[in-house]
Amino acid sequence: MPAWVLPVVLAAGWLAVVLSQLRPPTPSDQLNYMEAAARFPHPLETSTAMHQVTRFGLLLPMRLAIAVFGYSQAAYYVVPIIATLILLLGTYALGTQLFSRVAGVAAALVVVAATPVFADAADPLPDVLAAGLFTVAVSLALAIRRRRLPARWWVLVGLGLLLGWSYLVREFIVFVWPLIPILLWRRVGWRGLFLVAAPMAALFAGETLLCWALYGNPMARIHAVTHHAEGPAPIEIARTFRGKPRSTYILRLPKTLREYPEGNWMIAFIGLTLAGGAVWRRRLAVPVVWCALLWVPLTLLGGVLDPSAPKLRLQLIRYWFPIFPAFMLGGLGALWLAGRVLGNRLRDRPGGHRMAVALPVALVVTVAAATVGTAARGWWALPGSRAGGGTQLEAFRSWMSEHDQAAPRIWTDAHTARLLQIYQHGPFGGLAWHARIGRATPGHPGARPGDLVLFFDTESGRLCGRCRKSARQVWGPRPRPLVGWRQVYATGDGVVQVYQVLSTGPVR
Repeated sequence: MPAWVLPVVLAAGWLAVVLSQLRPPTPSDQLNYMEAAARFPHPLETSTAMHQVTRFGLLLPMRLAIAVFGYSQAAYYVVPIIATLILLLGTYALGTQLFSRVAGVAAALVVVAATPVFADAADPLPDVLAAGLFTVAVSLALAIRRRRLPARWWVLVGLGLLLGWSYLVREFIVFVWPLIPILLWRRVGWRGLFLVAAPMAALFAGETLLCWALYGNPMARIHAVTHHAEGPAPIEIARTFRGKPRSTYILRLPKTLREYPEGNWMIAFIGLTLAGGAVWRRRLAVPVVWCALLWVPLTLLGGVLDPSAPKLRLQLIRYWFPIFPAFMLGGLGALWLAGRVLGNRLRDRPGGHRMAVALPVALVVTVAAATVGTAARGWWALPGSRAGGGTQLEAFRSWMSEHDQAAPRIWTDAHTARLLQIYQHGPFGGLAWHARIGRATPGHPGARPGDLVLFFDTESGRLCGRCRKSARQVWGPRPRPLVGWRQVYATGDGVVQVYQVLSTGPVR
């Protein structure tokens, strides 16, 4: 079987899973990035955090997607889906080099199926993309070290572009960059490392110029990132990361992982990585060093150095995504190596050769299947996903496209209004309906006769808790139609309800 067949099948299968589990866009950081990308190269003059609107490694490909598909669902989903596939294939390629194809496939599926990673699999956030780019970079560096790739200038420059772009996506990825020169040094020397560093420096210079041109400060992004956790925070949030015992910060990763259904499996992988590193130091050196490079600085900055003023909120699991491939590969690799050791001891017995071949495969596949299965039971066909029926806004778009002249304006809460900007377009672009979108606010005089009013997920908040909260601020704790409103459309489950205003009434 040609070497390209397995990764193609792996990517196609995972793409089918992701597409079946797509959720509606989230009116939070995700749309902050999309709005910033839509305005690029113009600055986004809002209260949005500076560290988001200056992550050009994410904004630029999203801007390209918007140029192709318009401000649509496709533009929202395409970049994060590609990012997930990059992480999947990068992990597979690295696992194949370090251990075997079986271990590579198993680790790749475990990484992308992990609940926190899968939660971001189709959301335009920076963490999965940065982790994926770096994982591919490690795979390339290892291939150069083992002479599977030539140490040509264009290969090294390409590697540098990957690393530089990963920084443009997510700045914390720089903590694990030292792994690359460790792998390359004996193979390429100073000249080769210079070729890797040159495009990285060029991208950094380009970022500073963009920050200067858009926001008047060449160090705008760096300043925003380094001071991100220092600003005022609500008491309930500050209590979660400030003033804790230092042991809390040291153990933050395993404690946070335990919150997920497959958390115990992931903690076991970390343990196996460390134990395997002690036994097979050369075989597991890459995963162990990789984990250490991120864990040490994050833990120090996250509270060990100064518990009263941590620089990071380490309970945010996305900060740890760059080492997910490392400890997943390390744990499964340790199982693979242990299976081979045990299998070799069985070779002299009847049928021992088959058992020796099958044992490491069975061990890795069983553990990986248990981990993926545990995770998937938690996120498969959730109410907000396509498989779970979370297509209410798509149904509303179809209705609106058939009743495009029904009203000059449609009113809704502020967060739902952000979503409607996407659903005003077809799934792959093109205007679906023309009514203007109005953002209702407390005390606003309200919609005029002939306008429409939309309630979205105001009862359960399972699809959009922010929308429910925002709607209740406008229309009270149980949003209901006012006198003079007539229902003109509703989805079967009542998640979307649309009313036409026949006579004016105050918006409470």
